[in-house]
Amino acid sequence: MFFPFAQRARCAWLALCLLAGAAQAADIRLDAAQVQRLDIQIEAAQAAQGIPLDRLPAEISAPLETSRTVSAPFAGVVSGVAVDEGATVKAGALLARVQSRDFLAAQADLQRSGSDAALAQSQSRRDESLLAEGIIARARVDESRARAADAQARLAQARASLAGVTASGAGGEYELRAPMAGRVLRRAVAPGQVVGAFDPAFVLAADARVDVLFQVPVAQRAALAPGLTVEMEDGAQGQVVTVGAATDAASQSLRLRARLSESAHWRVGERTTVRLLLPAPPDAVRVPLTALLPDGERALVFVASNAPGGAQYRAVPVERLGANAREAVVRGAAKAALKAGDAVVVRGASALKPLMAQPQPQSQPQSK
Repeated sequence: MFFPFAQRARCAWLALCLLAGAAQAADIRLDAAQVQRLDIQIEAAQAAQGIPLDRLPAEISAPLETSRTVSAPFAGVVSGVAVDEGATVKAGALLARVQSRDFLAAQADLQRSGSDAALAQSQSRRDESLLAEGIIARARVDESRARAADAQARLAQARASLAGVTASGAGGEYELRAPMAGRVLRRAVAPGQVVGAFDPAFVLAADARVDVLFQVPVAQRAALAPGLTVEMEDGAQGQVVTVGAATDAASQSLRLRARLSESAHWRVGERTTVRLLLPAPPDAVRVPLTALLPDGERALVFVASNAPGGAQYRAVPVERLGANAREAVVRGAAKAALKAGDAVVVRGASALKPLMAQPQPQSQPQSK
């Protein structure tokens, strides 16, 4: 079937109009008065330095490398405490005194073991002399040597049990002293308190740093590595130093340890939440949360550009990578669809979305 030339030209013109309208379906043009009436405001998208994971449960901990725990070597009753939490101490400074029956028994055992070892050694030397004179048999000398060796072993054990323990002036009382210079992070004893053998009494740190232990969902394990930045609730920042190798079965999470340079605000044992910044793709940008519009399973942002007499707005589908209370980290669903520096609509975007379905005015060619 053949159509007259005029009818064919009219069909071609309609087809071109349809194609132009489809190409510009996502572009919305407004004049200056409309922009003002809709109260549209824009901000520049910023390059994203990281993807935030917010409100991760965390606990403040003493650093492993620069902290020491002072424990009670013998069970007893705390008779006095010399320092409190936050105090700065020198190496060897008195921390507390403990009255202990076990310590008194250990001192007595050391004296007894010393006497027994000296007597056994003397008897062994005497038997050596008698063997040389042919008075006794070698079997008796071997027996004396064995008794002397056993006595020496018991003496060494008694000395080891008291190694590093300083006795005070009172009988059965010993002192807990600082093994290094530093700051007292935790005091776990008080006067009159009963302590067991090897119960922790103090935690000392060499400097003001503290660690943060926190949990991250195991789904993020591919992005976890030492060196990532951690942000605290007060704005302080730290660096991840270790990533756990085992998954917690109950929470399906990994434990990470980060180091804070200062602990003026945070105390060991305190529970809080932290924000972890994961590496961001090169094309990721930061935009205010108000710039995002839900659109089914995706989100949209509107990118503004200048147009004669007003402005033009382009709807860009984006992938949401992460967010905090103020901003979201996104990237365009298509390559180079959204980049740092683009002017995104942060107010009035909800008024623009309904206009996407409306036909936009097309410029008509002037008749000659």
